[in-house]
Amino acid sequence: MKNHLNLSKASVLALLSLLIFSISVKAQMSGNQVYRDVNSYNKTSTFYPESKHFYATDSTLTVTASILLNQKADQFKIALGLNEEAESPKKALENINLRIANFLKRLSSLGIKKEEVYLDFISQTKVYDFDIEPNQKLVSQKIKGFEIKKNIIINTNDHSKIEKIIYEASDFQIYDIIKIDYINTNIEQIHQNLLKEAYAIINRKKDDYLGKFKHELIGNPIANSNFSYVFPETQYQQYTAYESSDFDVVRGNYNNDYYIKKLERKGKTFYYEGVKYSGYDKVINNENPEIGIQYMVNLSVKYDFKKNR
Repeated sequence: MKNHLNLSKASVLALLSLLIFSISVKAQMSGNQVYRDVNSYNKTSTFYPESKHFYATDSTLTVTASILLNQKADQFKIALGLNEEAESPKKALENINLRIANFLKRLSSLGIKKEEVYLDFISQTKVYDFDIEPNQKLVSQKIKGFEIKKNIIINTNDHSKIEKIIYEASDFQIYDIIKIDYINTNIEQIHQNLLKEAYAIINRKKDDYLGKFKHELIGNPIANSNFSYVFPETQYQQYTAYESSDFDVVRGNYNNDYYIKKLERKGKTFYYEGVKYSGYDKVINNENPEIGIQYMVNLSVKYDFKKNR
């Protein structure tokens, strides 16, 4: 009896350990993304489709299909910004053009052709400063010089060149990485392929329904489709993961003392979170970790059939 009791206790302890372990494993899998601000304006697009298998009345059948495609880009467009200040517009323009010319020579060594680069003149503005005359206690504003701003837009079909471009740009004091666009050049073909996938799902659902409910279709079906896509730059989330201690404000004896509170820097993490897969009949390339463009097709087809007498 004692051995049986010990065995039962051992079984209970083992079961509890297993439950605790399973809970801890699930908690760890969430990652630090749980620290993100769920009220942030930069929320991930959802694009949840209406996940109905079919909808039927006594004379109609409506079938829907939703497809999501994760497609890597075949072109990339990177925009770099630079500026130059000088005492005159002419000198500022000469200096910035010299930097750009030398940078373009460096780009040619990466296999980037001249026609793959576009220079965009942004602005020419006056730069002001102040003169301080202590004897007269007068502060006068004056023109210090002029500033020229330009953007360099570079097109490439090789993702690995993006970091190389940024690396080389730093030698010419080009540090502003404005944006990187992801591009597909065959969007219409992608659309047609997704429609073909959607029609195949529609036919399977229709045949499944008609196999269970014997109806005779009449007339021509009516179809309605929607095609949309989401670019990576809108799909990034952020969080700051840290735990902070509480504190009390301490004043001096006469309440005249004050203290400067300096907080440690908390790094922000950014990560890609694409369109959720919920509600889609089929997700294509969901196993590929490469970030790209997401395409969605929603198709609805309405059939008429004879009423059963």
